Amino acid sequence: MKVNVDLLLQLRKDRAWSQDELATASGLNLRTIQRIENEATASLQSMKALAGAFDVNVRDLEHEESQMINELMGKEVTIVSVYMGALHSVKGEIVEIQAPWLKLKQKDRLVYVNTNLIVRVAEE
Repeated sequence: MKVNVDLLLQLRKDRAWSQDELATASGLNLRTIQRIENEATASLQSMKALAGAFDVNVRDLEHEESQMINELMGKEVTIVSVYMGALHSVKGEIVEIQAPWLKLKQKDRLVYVNTNLIVRVAEE
């Protein structure tokens, strides 16, 4: 799941918690907290643990990007995503959005990108 890292950092800083203190409060591993803050993605279980630590709803911690992506429909974009711990980029025209997938048209093929793995979208 995509994480609203700005909110996560704000909640952590409002409590004056270090990453280690958040790990303790949520029951997650310190490395997991670091990865979530760096990659802006987390499993549902990790999101539930963070929501419990901050006493907020899981939905509050989700990153909402659907509006931005809808505005890019039909435009050429470069999408950077994380897959198996590595960054990947793909260029193409967004031709369809059906959560959690984007369909991009490249010169001679269609490419599907999972929106939960997107790190950055840039218009060409």
